[in-house]
Order: sequence, then structure tokens, then C-alpha cells
Amino acid sequence: MPEFDEKQKHIRTMLAERGLDAVVLKRVSSFAWATCGASSYINVAATEGVATLLITPTARHVITSNNEVARFEQEEKLVEQGWEMHVVPWHGANHAISDLTRGLKLGADGEYPGCVNLSNEIACLRANLAPEEGERFRTLGRLCADAMNSAIRAVRPGQTEYEIATLLVHH
Repeated sequence: MPEFDEKQKHIRTMLAERGLDAVVLKRVSSFAWATCGASSYINVAATEGVATLLITPTARHVITSNNEVARFEQEEKLVEQGWEMHVVPWHGANHAISDLTRGLKLGADGEYPGCVNLSNEIACLRANLAPEEGERFRTLGRLCADAMNSAIRAVRPGQTEYEIATLLVHH
């Protein structure tokens, strides 16, 4: 897992440079980046997902609800990456983050109470693609281009916009 290890190294370096004990990642984009592609969203329009990452120099935690934990363990395979799962009820107050971070100097990927806002630093980390990420983007680009080419060639006069969009989705 060179990509994952490299990202964790960048996070630990950022923590050391800023004199922080841990970072809290709630944003969908930060979650996906730090886990090498795991998805924490349910609502695609939401900025924050249904799980929070807490990263210290020596540990990696996922805080999520009891109705989501199986997905993160089985589908997203986060335990295999070394994340420790902390399960909270899907309803009511979530004290897991405050319990885990009591007394720690924290950074976060946004404006969160008691945390240094590291959103710019984390965005810069996400923008510098690892070689594996670059290859995935090239593959995705090729697949999208192939799908678009196939869909364009299948368009016929008289088709509606929705029919054409369906062709693209199909391809």
C-alpha cells in the first residue's frame, strides 16, 4: 500500500509541522483521499459524510454509526487498512470524537469547534496526486472517452436529450 502509507506520512508530517496531536477529517473528499478511495457519503450533495476519520501520529480511527459500520468494514475494507472502528448509535449525541480527543491539540479539514482549520493544507495534499492516483485518472479518462465515443455513434435523429443521456449512461 505505498499510496496509503505515503498519504499517512504526509498527514503525520503536517501534524508535526503544526504542533498538533491529531486531525479530524469529516469532509467526503478528505475521507476518500485519506482512505485511497473509500466513500463516506450517502447524500451526494453533502459535504460531510457519515463517518469521521481521526488520525494521530500512531493511530487511525473511524467513527461511524452502527447502521454504517458493516459497509465500512466489508465494502470499503477500512479495517484491512488498519483503521480502528468506533461505533456510535445512529440516533442521539455522538461523544466518540470528544472522548477520543480529550486533551489533544486538534486540526480539522474545516471549521470545527476547538480545531485548527487545516482545510487549505489538506486541499493541497489532495491536489498532489500519487502515481497510483494519476494512473487511475488516466484509466478513468480512457473509459469516459470510450463511453462518450460509443454513445455519440449510437445517437440517431429524433432522439430526445433523455434518450441520449441514457445511451451515455449505458456505455
